[in-house]
Amino acid sequence: MTHEEFRDKKKKSSEQAHKELFEAYCGYVYTIVFNRLRSVAAREDIEECVCDVFADVYCYYNPEKNVSGDLSGFIGTIARRKAAALYKSRISGAETVSIDDESLSSEQDVESETAANEQRRIILGKIAELGEPDSTIIIQKYYYGRSAAEIAGMVKLTPENIRVRSGRAVKKLKEMLEKADISL
Repeated sequence: MTHEEFRDKKKKSSEQAHKELFEAYCGYVYTIVFNRLRSVAAREDIEECVCDVFADVYCYYNPEKNVSGDLSGFIGTIARRKAAALYKSRISGAETVSIDDESLSSEQDVESETAANEQRRIILGKIAELGEPDSTIIIQKYYYGRSAAEIAGMVKLTPENIRVRSGRAVKKLKEMLEKADISL
């Protein structure tokens, strides 16, 4: 759904516009929130966070703003921030979850977030091109922060082999990304 479509639907019926926005982006938001919180939150908490994301979208989105394009960047940013705040509160034992409303309204944030998402998509594609078990090793080590010993149990290699393969895979990945004009 684009900004223009949402704006037009909201003029006709705010409730219907919110319902269609939820239906269009529920899976997207759930994926973002689930991937961030699956190790620290129960299913009910993840679903509550998804609802909180849409509540913030409805509160902070200004349909009168003259913007164009897809809403996914804006919604994705809110989802990542909400999930990160809940993750942080779960890890630290805190009970409060807050969101900085001024940073959400910046059109530049949405554009930079969209560009960052595209770069992440390319990087994940290049990681997948490494093949198994190298792609699994890289994802587990750098995305999930697992140790060589933990990864070794998953891919049935020794921790020493994991460290060696990881080093080689990172070098190979760096070369692949340089060819794609991506520098980290």
